[in-house]
Amino acid sequence: MFTRVHHVGLVVRRLEDGLALWRDTFGLVVSAQATVADQGVKAALLPIGRSEIELLEPIDPNGGVAKFLEKRGEGLHHVCLETPDVAADLAAARAAGLPLIDQAPRRGLAGMIGFLHPKGTCGVLTEFATPPHDAHRHEGPCGAGALADLALREVTARTAKPDEAAQLFRDKLGLGADTVTPDPGTRAAAVTVGGVRLHFVAPPAADATADTAERAADGLAGLVLELPSPIVAERALAARGAERAGLGLVLDPRRCHGVPIALVAPA
Repeated sequence: MFTRVHHVGLVVRRLEDGLALWRDTFGLVVSAQATVADQGVKAALLPIGRSEIELLEPIDPNGGVAKFLEKRGEGLHHVCLETPDVAADLAAARAAGLPLIDQAPRRGLAGMIGFLHPKGTCGVLTEFATPPHDAHRHEGPCGAGALADLALREVTARTAKPDEAAQLFRDKLGLGADTVTPDPGTRAAAVTVGGVRLHFVAPPAADATADTAERAADGLAGLVLELPSPIVAERALAARGAERAGLGLVLDPRRCHGVPIALVAPA
C-alpha cells in the first residue's frame, strides 16, 4: 500500500545549481545527500510538504541518468511512491503484468528502492521506496520568507492516453481516484496519494496524430506547488521568471532546470 509521493526526481547538470533553486531560492532544507555509485549519480533530498524533491547529477557517463540528460536535457525524471514493503509491491506489480527494471529491491538515497519500466506505466518512470526505519520524516513548514509553508500539490505527466494511465495507477497500483477539469482542447485524468495529485494530460489532438508525437508526449511534464499567498512571492522569484497566472504564479522552465513550475494557493 502506497502512503505518499515520497519524492519527485529531477535531473540537473550540477547538483549545486539545483540546490541554488530548491535550497537557496525556495528555502528548502537538505535532509540527505550522497554519491550513489551504483546509480551513477550525486543526489540530494529536500522535503517539501509531505513529499520531497530529489536532485540527481549524473557522474557516470554510461549511466541511465547521464543518458537521460544527454537525450532530454535537465528536467523531471521520475516519481517515487512510498511503501512499507518495497519487495512486496514490486512482486505485486510483476503479478499485475507491469514490467520491472528492478526485480528485487536495491539501496538508494530514499532507502530500499525499485523501479518499474515506463513502458508499462504510460511513459511515467515510477519508483517504489521503503525509507529506513530511523529516517526522519519532515512534518513542519517548508520554505522560507515569502515562500514559507511551500508544499507539493501536483505532479503533471503527459500521455496520449490519460484515462488509461489513471486507470492503470488506480487498478494496478492502488492509488485513489481523483477528478480534474481539463483545459480547453485537452484530455485529462488524475489519481491521488498522500494528498498529492498525479495529473495525466494529453496534448491537443492536432499535436498527437503521429506515433512519434505520442511517444514524445510521454513522461513527467510539470509541478504544481502550493503556497498560502503565491502572489506575495512574486518578487522573491523574479530571477526565476515569475509571472502572474490567475491568482498564482508560473516560473520560466529555462530558469528552473527545465522544470515547468506553477505556484497556487491552497484549494
